[in-house]
Amino acid sequence: MNFSVCAYPETALNLLNNTAADVALELQSFGLKGVKSPEAWNERATFYAEFATSHRDRRFHLHGPFLDLPWWSYDHMITEVVERRVTDTVALCEAILPEHLILHLNCPFYFCRADRVQLWVEHALEFLKPHLLALGEMGVLTVFENTYEPDPVAALAFSKAVEVEGLAASICLDVGHAHTFSPTPPAQWVSTLGSRIAHYHIHDNDQTDDQHNVPGKGTIDFSILLSAIAQNSPDATLSMEIEAEPKEILRGLDYIRNILN
Repeated sequence: MNFSVCAYPETALNLLNNTAADVALELQSFGLKGVKSPEAWNERATFYAEFATSHRDRRFHLHGPFLDLPWWSYDHMITEVVERRVTDTVALCEAILPEHLILHLNCPFYFCRADRVQLWVEHALEFLKPHLLALGEMGVLTVFENTYEPDPVAALAFSKAVEVEGLAASICLDVGHAHTFSPTPPAQWVSTLGSRIAHYHIHDNDQTDDQHNVPGKGTIDFSILLSAIAQNSPDATLSMEIEAEPKEILRGLDYIRNILN
């Protein structure tokens, strides 16, 4: 099992200095502040590129932009905006060389059914394929994260399609999203998707909101969940996507490791 901690510019150095060399850093993210303006994007991108370049002895993951980004739109102007965001993200990956780039699956609710999902998958892959090819050539595995999808149907269909295409892409299971936004329990997501999951976002909540709490401060049964993960996707990375001070993030990492041991 591989481990990672999620870091922002203000916490990256602290987490790097207080974790062992075998713990990767997931550089977070462009979802909110980083996309407020060109200046905000450039500030965060420059920091992450320089930080990764200065610490080549460590492993990194990168969480890319995710809000408002449909992989398929009928409107060409929307597609042009998404193209720009993804192109800038691929360029940043050239500097950081992350093991995993995390993007959101963003399957529209209408298509999250077995009898409808294939059309969305085909159009999404038509847009994403050249970018996934470029990332694959860099050695970057792109993992697509569940958000509001009610069950693993869309993730499974997308994963099977990229496998057929031979693309460097897989799934990121966000256990907190599965717990609070989906009626399907996180452990069932794991058993359905199995080794198609290469990356996990680990955090906790009480099912009322996406709280990103430290594991144990919510209602996810991590004993059951981690047993399913160890059985179905033992080579995946468990990334602590906890919104807390570095000490709490590291406590969360210890909590998960102690259960696994």
